[in-house]
Amino acid sequence: MFRERECVHRDGGTAGEFYQGTTYVQLLQRLPVRTAAQFATRVTSFFWADAAQIKVWLCHDCAVELQGQASRRSA
Repeated sequence: MFRERECVHRDGGTAGEFYQGTTYVQLLQRLPVRTAAQFATRVTSFFWADAAQIKVWLCHDCAVELQGQASRRSA
């Protein structure tokens, strides 16, 4: 059974989709600490150790921003 977490934009009816919690955490770990902490405040909190049992809903804008920042950082 998966537990769901979501970004702050879901209540506004914005389009988005679910991602594996482990994928979300891996992307956050590629960011500088301050950037990761700021981005993480957009999503309902959870223990990273539980990421395998979590599905994270991100609006399309947050997903693109997270993936873009993580790609720039790992390049």
